[in-house]
Amino acid sequence: MTRAVGPRTGFTPHGATGAWVALFAGWGVVAFFGLIWISARVAAGLFGGRVREFGADFAWRVIEGRTASAWPGTPTLAVVVVAAVLIIAALAVVVAAWWFVIGRLPDPVDPVAALADNPGLATLKPEAAEKKARELRPSLSGPVMPCDIGLALGDLMRNGPTLYASWEDTIVAFMAPRSGKTTCLSIPYVLSAPGPVIATSNKSDLWAATATLRAAEGTVWLFDPQHITYQPQTWWWDPLRGLSTVEDAHRLAGHFVLTVDDGTKRDLWGPAAQDLLCALFLAAASSGRTMRDVAKWLDTPAVPTPVELLEAAGFSLLASSLRGAQNGAVETRDGIYQTARTAAKALRDEAIISWVTPSALPVFDPKAFAAGTDTLYLLSKSRSAAAPLIAALTDTAMRAAERRAERMGGRLDPPMVVSLDEAANICRIADLPELYNHLGSRGIVPVTILQSYEQGVTVWGEAGMAAMWGAATRKVIGAGVDSPRLARDLATLVGQHDVPVRSVSYADGRASEQISLRRQDILEPAAIRALPPGTALLLATGGRPALISLLPWYESRDADRIQACRERLERLIAEGAAR
Repeated sequence: MTRAVGPRTGFTPHGATGAWVALFAGWGVVAFFGLIWISARVAAGLFGGRVREFGADFAWRVIEGRTASAWPGTPTLAVVVVAAVLIIAALAVVVAAWWFVIGRLPDPVDPVAALADNPGLATLKPEAAEKKARELRPSLSGPVMPCDIGLALGDLMRNGPTLYASWEDTIVAFMAPRSGKTTCLSIPYVLSAPGPVIATSNKSDLWAATATLRAAEGTVWLFDPQHITYQPQTWWWDPLRGLSTVEDAHRLAGHFVLTVDDGTKRDLWGPAAQDLLCALFLAAASSGRTMRDVAKWLDTPAVPTPVELLEAAGFSLLASSLRGAQNGAVETRDGIYQTARTAAKALRDEAIISWVTPSALPVFDPKAFAAGTDTLYLLSKSRSAAAPLIAALTDTAMRAAERRAERMGGRLDPPMVVSLDEAANICRIADLPELYNHLGSRGIVPVTILQSYEQGVTVWGEAGMAAMWGAATRKVIGAGVDSPRLARDLATLVGQHDVPVRSVSYADGRASEQISLRRQDILEPAAIRALPPGTALLLATGGRPALISLLPWYESRDADRIQACRERLERLIAEGAAR
């Protein structure tokens, strides 16, 4: 019979156990009497006795019990005590050496060891990352801080170096709730960004942990119409400002339509509703009106005002299209207008529309934001409320940064970091997968954090999500990936390795041993799903996958400062909630 008894190679090849036993037994006897002789010499030195020369005569006297003649003048009890001490010390050394060696022997089935030899990660290590940062950022001179060379992805497992994403990388991360999305990614990335930052979230913890520290770098802009932080409104933004082309208006309308919960309705009436909102937005922008006027026009499908305004502004073709929608079949017109009203329901909420209509408060300027080191926090509890405005503001700020990068020769310096936590829920930008193709080359580093691959598919479709996956140069897969499809695909991408298997055969009273190699996955899908919190699988363009330990903010050297700022702002949230 034959059975696999484990992956490690055998200690005694070809069943030569008997020869090894005889060898160890013979030398064991010599070592035993040698230990006694050494113990006697030590005891004799302590008590002034003598010891016979080591040899067969000495061993024979010990065997016969004539210890007085084996070590004259030396107490036998002292010899026994010294021997016991030496034996204990020898055992301690042997055990320590054994564990030292065993701990450093690579396990053939250990994925960390299998992925450790990865030359493709050389460009992510600190020295190469610093060199890359100096090439991408001409403004860097003199000593470079870790936050200047890129975004820290994590430490390579088994005491490896910290790996960095450069300022031309694009990142997508898949992490389940409570698996370190905020503590290991969002907070560290917001704090380490050298330039402007856009950060989205559906909770207050990101703002509480970073706002005070980011205020030292520039102005902090908090967009919180749903009062997640219970802070008062301190500014407003005009989404119609600078809206002068049909393309820009159509893009703004797309952020609203993409939030319609009913996918069937969105697919059926969505394009027409987007065209309708496009016309109404451009009519309002070209005539100096506001979002409040757009909300009123949506309630009166037959009102001719937006058509007249478009014609007066020179958009005759768009005016004709709007007139056709207004004069079409009642059922069709009502379906289009109802879908548009559903998409623009944020404009029905006074607490939300006050953020995008004129007031005495300071106005947010995307162009000035892209040129500084300010921080923009965009908070919303769900996509049914302020999500379209969050997507629109994020998109507007990124496009302003792109234009500034073009004026600077093609790349923004210092770079902009865009941390999109809960992107699939509160920051749905329709062409984000396409933007991934060129944002990195403009010095804009997007970090899209999703709970699963399927969550991205629901927003951008199979083709769009595949495009984002392919365009992202750094992919981080953390704990809690419960998608069987993604786990299987990742197991394939990680690859396979050869594992030695020892087989023992018994026949005719004799045993024989054979070592064979078996090809198996380095990381099985179940192992990817069971990644512990604080660890992640990193897929970097041009290199093999790697296992990394994430870097939570509470283990950084600034942990005390972050915690103090967090506690202070959390008290403000509690006070605001109590009012």
